[in-house]
Parts: sequence; structure tokens; C-alpha cells
Amino acid sequence: MFEWLKRFRKVAKQLSVTPRAEEKATRNTKAINLKPYTPEPKAFLGQLAYLQLSNFEILTAALKYSPNTQYKAELSEATARSFDKYRQLSKKLVELGADPAQQMNPFKERIATFHSNTSGLDWYEVVIKVYLTSGLLDDFYSRLSSGLDDELQTEVEKALKDKTFEKFAKRVLSEAIAEDPVLGSRLAVWGRRLMGDVLLELRAAFDNRKLAHVPKTKTLTVEEENAVNLAAYAKLEPLISELTGSHSSRMEAIGLTA
Repeated sequence: MFEWLKRFRKVAKQLSVTPRAEEKATRNTKAINLKPYTPEPKAFLGQLAYLQLSNFEILTAALKYSPNTQYKAELSEATARSFDKYRQLSKKLVELGADPAQQMNPFKERIATFHSNTSGLDWYEVVIKVYLTSGLLDDFYSRLSSGLDDELQTEVEKALKDKTFEKFAKRVLSEAIAEDPVLGSRLAVWGRRLMGDVLLELRAAFDNRKLAHVPKTKTLTVEEENAVNLAAYAKLEPLISELTGSHSSRMEAIGLTA
């Protein structure tokens, strides 16, 4: 373990990454400016649009498992609103002269893997999964949109502002957890596990070399590539801490501890 740390420090010195004091005991707390790392507009909209479309697909599949007719009717409305988010983003892609399907295709596999790794076992796990993950990812992409032009950033924020599903999820989950402590304990464990998967997904939206200020064309050894990834993750620490706080707030809003 100690030999690995020595090798990592040696490799890190050789890379053109943002300097960090080795003797610094505390973790990185300097807020990251996301503007330089915002993907180009079509790529940004493509992955965000596919996330919204996949949420719509998940909620549509969950409709038939709704515990009662009232929940099914309310979830139907919330599901329709989630499709509106996709539709607004898709429309912007068309206005930019892009084919929405073509722009979404590069992200399908990655996002499908994310959803496969976070599949709920029952209706309540599906609802809390979408409530927590979509909340975090919408927060993240809203911040990442800071690198877009003002008009497009405004359109993205407009598309993401609808909270119909969030309000529905908070109410039904709070009611269910209050009535069934066993369910609450299960959902608390599930909610904590989801956070890790969301962090992996949001990290995938970044170019680690760009974060670590290492040229894309530079050939790296496996050890050097690992060092670049660690440097990039360290730079994201403040953002991750902020999103983790938002996750805890969402958990607390329905009576759970993150």
C-alpha cells in the first residue's frame, strides 16, 4: 500500500496537472468553475435529453405497479411532465440543426448501464430511485450548463424547472415510510447506495484529462492514467460535496437519513 502511494506521488509530479500541495492535510474545498468543462451544446443536450427520455420510460413502466388508482393517475401526470422535459431539449437540438436521435445515441449505452445498476425491486424503490437520481442529475446539469451561451442556458433551466414528479414522490414516499418503518429502513439503505451510482454517472460526463490539464494526445502509462483520474476526481470534490448535501436534504425531506 505504501509503495503504491510512493509510486502515485512520483507519477503525479510528472503530469501537467493543477498543482496541489502534497503536505495539505485537508481535502480540496475550492469550488470548481464548470464553464470550461461544459460539453459542446449538441453533446450536452444529447446526454441530458436521453436522461430525461429514460426517466420517462422508467416511470411509464412503473405505472402498472402503482399501489392504487389515485397514485397511478398522479404518476401518469408526472410522467407526462417528464416527457415534456425531453421534448423541450429535443426541440433545442432541432433548432441547432441536429438530429436528436443521433445526438443521444453516443450516451445510450452508458445511461442504460447506469439504470441497469440502479433498478428498483418494487414500485417504491423505482419512485425513490427516480426522485433521488433525477434530482441530483438535474442539479448537476443545471450547474454544468453555465458554459453554454446565455440563451441556451436559460432554455435548459426552463426545461428542468418542472417539479411535478418531485412533489408527487415526496408525498407518497413520506406517507408510505410513516406507515411502514420496515419499508423506510429498506428505502434508506437503497437511497444511500444510489448516491454512489449517481457520482459515477456524473463523473462520466467529464473529460478527466481536461479536468487534470493533460493533453488528450499525450501517451500515458496505466499508472499515469490512474494518476490523471485521481487528480480529476480530486478537483471535483467540492461539487461532489455540494451534491451529496442536496442528496441528504432530499432523503431528509421524506423522513430518511442519508
